[in-house]
Amino acid sequence: MLLDDWQRIEKIVRWTGLSVNSFALSIGLNRGENLYRIKRGDNGISKELAELVTTKYPEISRAWVLTGEGGMFIGNTEERSLIPAYDIDAVTLAGMEQLPQAAHVLSLPRAGHVDFAAPLLDRAMEPEIPAGSTLLLTAVEEQAVIPGYPHLVVTDCLTAVRNLFRCPERGILLLRAANPAFGEIETAPYRIRKLYLVKGHIHYNLQ
Repeated sequence: MLLDDWQRIEKIVRWTGLSVNSFALSIGLNRGENLYRIKRGDNGISKELAELVTTKYPEISRAWVLTGEGGMFIGNTEERSLIPAYDIDAVTLAGMEQLPQAAHVLSLPRAGHVDFAAPLLDRAMEPEIPAGSTLLLTAVEEQAVIPGYPHLVVTDCLTAVRNLFRCPERGILLLRAANPAFGEIETAPYRIRKLYLVKGHIHYNLQ
């Protein structure tokens, strides 16, 4: 059974891990309303929209976006993601103005959209994320924060991986380590320069 236009858009958005509005911005649209018109049945998926989607996410099949026929991914990849991976600590890497050339590429099944993978060397998130684990990181906007989930946060004065919580009455974000030896950090949303959701991590137990 073929997915209708909105179901295909919705599947792509879920795969990226973004909100509809954030996804719209990621492909170059001014707002999510353009996509919600498809949901209401006012518009279909145009060739121009398919071009925007597949330019930003080239692993997605343009023919599938337009018609729903075939597989979502080019070359029947079984939804494998090719992820730029680094040997540099994720905290150090996120603080750079521009990412360097990746050391290698990870090929993972059903990982969804991941911007890059890099190791976490500190122990602030242990035992939840063991030191040395490779983080799978996806850029998100502050509005798309999933409370209680680990994020890599870059502000104007710190860079850290912590579980994020909103404190609406004070208008701040709380950054909590899983390791009780590390204290809680507070930051205002306007201080955030970059934000990455930790979509998963890989830990190699060599013992």
